[in-house]
Amino acid sequence: MLCLDARRRRDRGGATTVEIIGFFFPMMLISIMVVAAGFNLSVSRLDLESASAAAARAASLQRNPTAAATAAEQAARSNLAGRAITCADLQVQTDVSQFRRGGTVTVTVTCTVRLADLARMSDIVPGSLTATSTSRAPIDTYRRVET
Repeated sequence: MLCLDARRRRDRGGATTVEIIGFFFPMMLISIMVVAAGFNLSVSRLDLESASAAAARAASLQRNPTAAATAAEQAARSNLAGRAITCADLQVQTDVSQFRRGGTVTVTVTCTVRLADLARMSDIVPGSLTATSTSRAPIDTYRRVET
């Protein structure tokens, strides 16, 4: 009787291996994907903040509102061009209502990122995420401004 119980215990050892492979291994992979997507999301958020700050600074250096809007658009696009996470839809809005000596220029950059790009999975993860960043830069009080 003692030998039979010992054999039964040894035979159940394979079930543990199947449980580990069948349940825990996929759960670990999903957890790693979620952590990687969260990391990529935070990096892309920092990239977006940097792009809006660069766009506002570029706009504040211009002499007229039209040139400011063009410079902001170019600065945001070039700042985000070399990034690992790309925007599926990038919009740059420049508020030049305060464009005067001592005023400010405000730039809002909106970026739509596919979730598949964040998770580094090609088309397995559906959906997208839209993030917005707004930055403001002062216009020098001694700069000549054309309206």
